[in-house]
Amino acid sequence: MTNAQRLDNVEDELETVKQLLVSTASYGESTSRRLDQLTIKQDRTQVHLDQLTIKQDRTQVHLDQIGVRLDELTIKQDRTQSHLDQLTIKQDRTQFHLDQLTIKQDRTQFHLDQLGTRVDPIGGNVDQVSDKLDSFITHTQRLFTKTGSEIEETKARTERLEALMIRLDRNYEEQKSQFQEFKLTTGAALERIDRVLDYLLRQQGGNPNPPS
Repeated sequence: MTNAQRLDNVEDELETVKQLLVSTASYGESTSRRLDQLTIKQDRTQVHLDQLTIKQDRTQVHLDQIGVRLDELTIKQDRTQSHLDQLTIKQDRTQFHLDQLTIKQDRTQFHLDQLGTRVDPIGGNVDQVSDKLDSFITHTQRLFTKTGSEIEETKARTERLEALMIRLDRNYEEQKSQFQEFKLTTGAALERIDRVLDYLLRQQGGNPNPPS
């Protein structure tokens, strides 16, 4: 091999080395740019991670607050259930009292019917006595034309009959007074029933004030 050929080989090798150096430099610059871009992306990723951490901390705080509220709501729900149970017991008691009042009202109505049945015959007896008295007075007036002894006897009978009428009138007034008192007692019981019913209606509408 001549010196010229060796020189050409050296030049070729130098050219090859030069190209390799250029390629290496270009690759180094590209790698440096990529590293810079990766660094920027990593910084952005770190920022996002920091923001996510902050958001996660806030979310945890909200979750803790929600947990506290859930506990409070659970306590309130338990209290509400307890009040509902108490209201159910009171409603059952009220229904029991209403049933008893209904039974008493039925009994009262039965006694009223019996009293009405008793009063009607008394009124009929009074009418009969009044008719008999009118007839007796008419007969007595006819007898006034007879002897004085018959007049005195008739007068005595009349007095006895008047006493009987007064006695019947007293009995009738007493029974009438008892009937009026019974009506007042029954009316008071019915008014209390109405107040209890109004209380139940108000209770269903949200008004907790019991009837007096």
